[in-house]
Amino acid sequence: MRVREKCFVLCLSIIVAINAGAKSQSFDFEDEKGINHVLVILDAPLEFISGKGEGVSGFVSYDPENPKETSGSIHLQVDSIELNNHLMSKNAVNGKRWLNAKEHPEISFILSSFKPTKSDGSFVQGIAEGSFSFLGTTKTIQIDVSFNYLKDAANKRAGKKKPGDMRDLLVLRSDFVILLDEYGLNLSPPTRLKVSNEVQVKVNLVGYTQE
Repeated sequence: MRVREKCFVLCLSIIVAINAGAKSQSFDFEDEKGINHVLVILDAPLEFISGKGEGVSGFVSYDPENPKETSGSIHLQVDSIELNNHLMSKNAVNGKRWLNAKEHPEISFILSSFKPTKSDGSFVQGIAEGSFSFLGTTKTIQIDVSFNYLKDAANKRAGKKKPGDMRDLLVLRSDFVILLDEYGLNLSPPTRLKVSNEVQVKVNLVGYTQE
Protein backbone atom coordinates (compact mmCIF):
# COMPACT_ATOMS: atom_id res chain seq x y z
CA MET A 1 0.00 0.00 0.00
CA ARG A 2 1.37 3.41 -0.94
CA VAL A 3 2.18 6.05 1.66
CA ARG A 4 -0.62 8.31 0.37
CA GLU A 5 -3.11 5.43 0.58
CA LYS A 6 -1.92 4.58 4.08
CA CYS A 7 -2.42 8.19 5.16
CA PHE A 8 -5.90 8.21 3.64
CA VAL A 9 -6.90 5.01 5.46
CA LEU A 10 -5.46 6.31 8.73
CA CYS A 11 -7.33 9.61 8.43
CA LEU A 12 -10.54 7.79 7.54
CA SER A 13 -10.15 5.53 10.59
CA ILE A 14 -9.67 8.53 12.86
CA ILE A 15 -12.77 10.23 11.44
CA VAL A 16 -14.86 7.09 11.94
CA ALA A 17 -13.59 6.68 15.50
CA ILE A 18 -14.37 10.30 16.33
CA ASN A 19 -17.86 10.06 14.88
CA ALA A 20 -18.53 6.81 16.73
CA GLY A 21 -17.47 8.35 20.02
CA ALA A 22 -19.49 11.51 19.39
CA LYS A 23 -22.84 9.72 19.39
CA SER A 24 -23.03 9.72 23.18
CA GLN A 25 -23.92 13.18 24.44
CA SER A 26 -23.83 14.68 27.92
CA PHE A 27 -27.10 16.22 29.12
CA ASP A 28 -27.18 18.74 31.97
CA PHE A 29 -30.26 18.50 34.24
CA GLU A 30 -29.59 21.51 36.46
CA ASP A 31 -32.53 23.89 36.10
CA GLU A 32 -32.53 27.30 37.80
CA LYS A 33 -36.11 28.03 36.66
CA GLY A 34 -37.54 25.18 38.70
CA ILE A 35 -39.21 23.45 35.76
CA ASN A 36 -37.44 20.20 36.57
CA HIS A 37 -38.89 18.62 39.68
CA VAL A 38 -39.35 15.51 41.78
CA LEU A 39 -42.76 14.81 43.33
CA VAL A 40 -43.26 12.77 46.52
CA ILE A 41 -46.57 11.32 47.72
CA LEU A 42 -47.29 9.76 51.12
CA ASP A 43 -50.85 8.44 51.44
CA ALA A 44 -51.50 7.51 55.08
CA PRO A 45 -54.93 6.63 56.55
CA LEU A 46 -55.35 10.00 58.31
CA GLU A 47 -53.21 12.28 56.15
CA PHE A 48 -52.40 12.71 52.48
CA ILE A 49 -49.00 14.37 52.05
CA SER A 50 -47.57 15.56 48.77
CA GLY A 51 -44.40 17.47 48.10
CA LYS A 52 -42.23 18.88 45.37
CA GLY A 53 -38.48 19.32 45.13
CA GLU A 54 -36.99 21.61 42.49
CA GLY A 55 -33.32 21.64 43.48
CA VAL A 56 -32.33 19.16 40.79
CA SER A 57 -28.89 18.72 39.24
CA GLY A 58 -26.89 16.04 37.47
CA PHE A 59 -25.56 14.82 34.15
CA VAL A 60 -26.56 11.89 31.97
CA SER A 61 -24.51 10.53 29.07
CA TYR A 62 -26.93 9.18 26.47
CA ASP A 63 -26.70 7.72 22.97
CA PRO A 64 -30.12 7.41 21.28
CA GLU A 65 -28.74 4.64 19.06
CA ASN A 66 -27.31 2.69 22.00
CA PRO A 67 -29.35 3.54 25.14
CA LYS A 68 -28.10 0.52 27.09
CA GLU A 69 -24.77 2.36 27.49
CA THR A 70 -26.44 5.21 29.38
CA SER A 71 -24.61 6.48 32.46
CA GLY A 72 -24.89 9.38 34.88
CA SER A 73 -26.43 10.58 38.13
CA ILE A 74 -29.29 12.77 39.37
CA HIS A 75 -29.25 14.73 42.64
CA LEU A 76 -31.96 16.51 44.65
CA GLN A 77 -31.30 19.11 47.35
CA VAL A 78 -33.37 18.16 50.39
CA ASP A 79 -33.95 21.77 51.46
CA SER A 80 -35.71 22.43 48.14
CA ILE A 81 -38.56 20.04 49.07
CA GLU A 82 -41.83 21.73 50.02
CA LEU A 83 -44.85 19.81 51.29
CA ASN A 84 -48.52 20.72 50.92
CA ASN A 85 -48.64 21.38 54.68
CA HIS A 86 -46.23 24.32 55.21
CA LEU A 87 -45.77 23.74 58.95
CA MET A 88 -45.10 20.06 58.38
CA SER A 89 -42.81 20.98 55.50
CA LYS A 90 -40.50 23.02 57.73
CA ASN A 91 -40.39 20.36 60.45
CA ALA A 92 -40.01 17.45 58.04
CA VAL A 93 -37.20 18.96 55.99
CA ASN A 94 -35.16 20.42 58.85
CA GLY A 95 -36.12 18.18 61.77
CA LYS A 96 -33.49 15.76 63.03
CA ARG A 97 -36.15 13.03 63.34
CA TRP A 98 -37.12 13.42 59.70
CA LEU A 99 -35.17 14.45 56.58
CA ASN A 100 -32.56 16.45 58.51
CA ALA A 101 -31.41 18.55 55.55
CA LYS A 102 -28.43 19.91 57.48
CA GLU A 103 -26.91 16.47 58.06
CA HIS A 104 -28.17 14.84 54.86
CA PRO A 105 -28.42 17.68 52.31
CA GLU A 106 -28.80 15.55 49.19
CA ILE A 107 -30.75 12.62 47.78
CA SER A 108 -29.04 10.97 44.81
CA PHE A 109 -29.29 8.17 42.28
CA ILE A 110 -26.14 7.00 40.49
CA LEU A 111 -26.87 4.82 37.48
CA SER A 112 -24.87 1.61 37.10
CA SER A 113 -26.82 -0.04 34.25
CA PHE A 114 -29.82 0.50 32.00
CA LYS A 115 -31.73 -2.33 30.31
CA PRO A 116 -34.11 -1.15 27.56
CA THR A 117 -37.41 -3.05 27.48
CA LYS A 118 -39.42 -1.04 24.95
CA SER A 119 -38.62 1.52 22.26
CA ASP A 120 -40.64 3.61 19.83
CA GLY A 121 -38.50 5.90 17.71
CA SER A 122 -36.71 8.30 20.05
CA PHE A 123 -38.68 7.06 23.09
CA VAL A 124 -37.11 4.29 25.19
CA GLN A 125 -38.36 2.59 28.34
CA GLY A 126 -36.30 0.33 30.53
CA ILE A 127 -35.06 -0.79 33.93
CA ALA A 128 -32.40 1.36 35.58
CA GLU A 129 -30.24 -0.13 38.32
CA GLY A 130 -28.13 2.05 40.52
CA SER A 131 -27.19 3.36 43.96
CA PHE A 132 -29.92 5.34 45.72
CA SER A 133 -28.69 7.43 48.65
CA PHE A 134 -31.18 8.79 51.19
CA LEU A 135 -30.76 9.78 54.85
CA GLY A 136 -27.17 8.57 54.89
CA THR A 137 -28.06 5.09 53.63
CA THR A 138 -27.21 3.84 50.14
CA LYS A 139 -29.02 0.91 48.56
CA THR A 140 -28.93 -0.71 45.13
CA ILE A 141 -32.39 -0.41 43.58
CA GLN A 142 -34.08 -1.02 40.25
CA ILE A 143 -36.57 1.50 38.90
CA ASP A 144 -38.60 2.05 35.74
CA VAL A 145 -37.17 4.88 33.64
CA SER A 146 -38.05 6.37 30.27
CA PHE A 147 -35.90 8.54 27.98
CA ASN A 148 -37.15 10.64 25.09
CA TYR A 149 -34.42 12.13 22.91
CA LEU A 150 -35.49 15.32 21.08
CA LYS A 151 -32.97 16.63 18.56
CA ASP A 152 -32.63 20.41 18.07
CA ALA A 153 -35.65 20.96 20.32
CA ALA A 154 -34.39 23.45 22.90
CA ASN A 155 -35.82 26.43 21.02
CA LYS A 156 -39.27 24.82 21.02
CA ARG A 157 -39.20 24.62 24.80
CA ALA A 158 -37.77 28.08 25.31
CA GLY A 159 -40.17 29.69 22.82
CA LYS A 160 -39.32 33.17 21.59
CA LYS A 161 -36.74 33.77 24.32
CA LYS A 162 -34.06 31.75 22.49
CA PRO A 163 -35.27 31.19 18.91
CA GLY A 164 -31.77 30.15 17.79
CA ASP A 165 -31.20 27.61 20.56
CA MET A 166 -30.70 24.30 18.70
CA ARG A 167 -29.46 22.17 21.58
CA ASP A 168 -30.81 18.64 21.93
CA LEU A 169 -33.10 17.68 24.81
CA LEU A 170 -33.40 14.49 26.84
CA VAL A 171 -36.67 13.98 28.73
CA LEU A 172 -36.22 11.68 31.74
CA ARG A 173 -39.19 10.30 33.64
CA SER A 174 -39.52 7.74 36.40
CA ASP A 175 -42.10 6.55 38.92
CA PHE A 176 -41.05 4.32 41.82
CA VAL A 177 -41.62 3.60 45.51
CA ILE A 178 -39.27 3.61 48.50
CA LEU A 179 -39.91 2.52 52.09
CA LEU A 180 -38.79 4.93 54.82
CA ASP A 181 -37.88 2.19 57.30
CA GLU A 182 -35.38 0.75 54.80
CA TYR A 183 -33.45 4.02 55.13
CA GLY A 184 -33.47 4.21 58.91
CA LEU A 185 -36.63 6.29 59.39
CA ASN A 186 -38.70 4.04 61.65
CA LEU A 187 -42.15 5.44 62.39
CA SER A 188 -44.22 4.45 65.40
CA PRO A 189 -47.65 2.88 64.74
CA PRO A 190 -49.51 6.09 65.76
CA THR A 191 -47.29 8.17 63.47
CA ARG A 192 -47.91 5.84 60.53
CA LEU A 193 -51.58 6.83 60.69
CA LYS A 194 -50.48 10.27 59.45
CA VAL A 195 -47.17 9.58 57.70
CA SER A 196 -47.02 6.66 55.30
CA ASN A 197 -43.96 4.42 55.36
CA GLU A 198 -44.38 4.06 51.60
CA VAL A 199 -43.27 7.03 49.51
CA GLN A 200 -44.14 7.31 45.85
CA VAL A 201 -41.51 9.24 43.88
CA LYS A 202 -42.31 10.78 40.50
CA VAL A 203 -39.42 12.22 38.48
CA ASN A 204 -39.99 14.63 35.59
CA LEU A 205 -36.80 16.14 34.16
CA VAL A 206 -35.45 17.66 30.96
CA GLY A 207 -31.73 17.84 30.24
CA TYR A 208 -29.93 20.00 27.68
CA THR A 209 -26.81 19.21 25.73
CA GLN A 210 -24.02 21.48 26.88
CA GLU A 211 -23.20 24.55 24.79
